[in-house]
Amino acid sequence: MNRIAAIIAGLVVVAALAAVPLFAGGYHLALGISLLYFAVLATSWALFSGPTHYISLASAAFFGIGAYTTAVLAELMPWPLVLVCAALVGLVVALVVGLSTLRLSGIYFVIFSFGLAEMIRQLVTWSEVNIAGSVGRYVFMDVTAADIYWRLLALAVAVFAAGWAIGRSRLGLAVRVIGQDETVARHCGIDATRAKLALFAVSAVFMTLTGAIMAPRWTYIDPNIAFNPVISFEVVIMALLGGAGRLFGPLLGVVPLVLLFEFLTIYFPSYFSILLGAVFILIVYALPEGVTGLLERHVAALKARTLVPRLSGAAEAVTRFIWPRPLARAGAERETLLEVENVRRRFGGLTAVDGLSFTLKRGEILGLIGPNGSGKTTALNLVSGALAPDEGAIRLKGATISNAAPHRIAQLGVARTFQLVRVLGASSCLDNVLTGLVFHDPPRWGETAATQARALLERVGLGAAAALPAGQLTYIDQKRLELARALALAPDVLLLDEWLAGLNPSELHEGIALVKSLRDQGLTIVIVEHVMDAIRSLCDRCVVMNTGRKIAEGTPAAVLADREVIRAYLGDDDA
Repeated sequence: MNRIAAIIAGLVVVAALAAVPLFAGGYHLALGISLLYFAVLATSWALFSGPTHYISLASAAFFGIGAYTTAVLAELMPWPLVLVCAALVGLVVALVVGLSTLRLSGIYFVIFSFGLAEMIRQLVTWSEVNIAGSVGRYVFMDVTAADIYWRLLALAVAVFAAGWAIGRSRLGLAVRVIGQDETVARHCGIDATRAKLALFAVSAVFMTLTGAIMAPRWTYIDPNIAFNPVISFEVVIMALLGGAGRLFGPLLGVVPLVLLFEFLTIYFPSYFSILLGAVFILIVYALPEGVTGLLERHVAALKARTLVPRLSGAAEAVTRFIWPRPLARAGAERETLLEVENVRRRFGGLTAVDGLSFTLKRGEILGLIGPNGSGKTTALNLVSGALAPDEGAIRLKGATISNAAPHRIAQLGVARTFQLVRVLGASSCLDNVLTGLVFHDPPRWGETAATQARALLERVGLGAAAALPAGQLTYIDQKRLELARALALAPDVLLLDEWLAGLNPSELHEGIALVKSLRDQGLTIVIVEHVMDAIRSLCDRCVVMNTGRKIAEGTPAAVLADREVIRAYLGDDDA
């Protein structure tokens, strides 16, 4: 009933906005156009940058591409075809740029995205001067201000509809997880590159269409107008003020700031850039989470609910084409699950793993032990795909995974915990576990997924903490949560990186019992550990490493009595 009421209310609002040109004067219609085109730009920006936290300053680049596409093609083809061409150009540029730059993050991505707009502006300027023989172009179209307003309104409806669908699909969940910890996302089976690229492209297409629709508004267009870098900064400020984490958040920033910028342009045109910077600084310091973040802290009804039960089957159907078909888990009856053969990994002049070889049989627990810095965690990183070996081969159930991406290896049946605990601190414990279930094959969500996630939390002793943000857990409980999230992937091989470290005696006893119960249920485990009581209690075999090389292999009792192992731990004098 609430959903029907919301749909009806939305239709009423759209109808009311559509009627504005029928009674508004020229100034107010121009103001309405400004509100709409900034609403589309800010919301499009937030579709990508909001959940991923990748701050993009490329808005002006895509806006300008759309505007120039209209300027070039408006007299050559019908208007709908002009829009299609603009969208295609924006899409191609976004895909090319995204493939080459989305591996960057932080300040590097910010700098590149800002440089992209300037590079395109310079290319267009060169093309106009050297090919077209002029600096700018006239845009002659039989388009009224009311036409531009209605087209922008339709585009605004489309961008909000797209945002709703993305937010309730696995794509939306994927980028929210990426925004919190991209490494966790990849090891939960999320193709982070594909997810970021898809959303970046969607965002760019809407920005490009906005520029295409706005071009006739100016009559004359040149690169300085179309690719004005101030547009990028205005869009970021508006989205941050309203709150980029919510679909309608940017709208709460657009309305007051468009009015403020209108005031500043009229009364303080010479100081606009300085005042714009001051507004930016004020917003970052006073409202780091935007207006929506402020409201969520004080209004209980607005607090974000759990991520996965909100997923919509219809929204998932629309975005499903983004994901490749899941990889089948072959070799179900194979006795040897994992083979590491003569693997090497170098970091400059340091060989962290040097010719390591071992096998892992179904149902056993293999201990990977050695002094600090011996290469144990690097070995797990190689198996899980976080690193690629320089030499050698790694096979899972007979299939080579040496150079496979982490999300592919996770889908094939390898899950892991981390030496330095990695949980999604801003999400609930339930959401952390649900992340593994949603990207499992077949994906699960809704109450079925929530029930399974609660069962996994109970299994690791966190049943009462399901609704608690993971960032509020103790260090030990965060380790338990990591294990529950790994188990959600239903792995064939589980990699535990010092999971028992830091436990008190009673917790250690419980942890050992839990790991044994996992093995009893058929799970195959590789455990990196310094707690020798745990190694003796749990491991069927041990591989001992020192300075990247394997120095011993056998039962725990045999390797711990080996003189070479004693020498590695205690030195020559005590061996």
